[in-house]
Amino acid sequence: MAEAHRGYAVLKEVDQGTFSRFIEWAYKGYYTAAGVRREVDVRASPVNVSDHGQEETKPLALQSEELAPEALEEPTEVAEELAWPEPAMEVEAPPLWEEPSLFRDEVPKWTFGTEKKSKKTKSKKAETKESLKESFIHRKVTIRRESISIPPSCPNKDSSEDYTDVFLSHARVYVFADKYFIQPLKLLALEELQTSLAIYTLYRRRTGDIVALLRYSYANTGDSVRHVEDLRTLLRHYIGYEMDTLIKDPEFRELMVKDGGALLGDFTDMVAKRIR
Repeated sequence: MAEAHRGYAVLKEVDQGTFSRFIEWAYKGYYTAAGVRREVDVRASPVNVSDHGQEETKPLALQSEELAPEALEEPTEVAEELAWPEPAMEVEAPPLWEEPSLFRDEVPKWTFGTEKKSKKTKSKKAETKESLKESFIHRKVTIRRESISIPPSCPNKDSSEDYTDVFLSHARVYVFADKYFIQPLKLLALEELQTSLAIYTLYRRRTGDIVALLRYSYANTGDSVRHVEDLRTLLRHYIGYEMDTLIKDPEFRELMVKDGGALLGDFTDMVAKRIR
């Protein structure tokens, strides 16, 4: 073999981070996921040139004050008079005319008696969503439960925290372990991803984190096998209770069309489960 002559092996399509996590798992029994990136909303402040030829950036609060100098002017007499109006007289409003009960039905005509039915339907859908969420959160784990040395996952606190790298690091370890038949590592990566998603708050601004995870996972894994817990099964379950937020993302809808059918099929399966 070429590896025997070279003295090393080349693992194609394996990035450095994934291989480092594999080595860490081999020595410790667990691996460390990628870190969270925080997006900073930086607004450009106007730049002035000082007397010495150096650029000075002034705070935005100061700039806003300079743009509204009238706010610093002394109040005029007219303004003072307008600022202290005479108290208005309280006038009791006449009672509203009420239709005699003889001409009223118990259910308003414009509802056609469907109000109670819609409430029941809405509560049933909400109950189905909560049921899917609870079953996802409490999915059975084995490796994580048996190892007390695995550091706990951290939930996100606001929409500025980008978890794309966190989710992808678990998915890439899963794909690596699946390719080289490392079953314990494959199961651990699946449990780590499930744990991270279970405590993740999907803000509308952060749907791109999940879209990136779905794009990579469906492009690098095969079809799910019935009664076998794999990466696609996990993500299909997650889509089931977060579809209300995901479907509003144009990138997610585009991905379902371009995926070739697998993601769209899983999505429609979960839609059918939600509306039963």
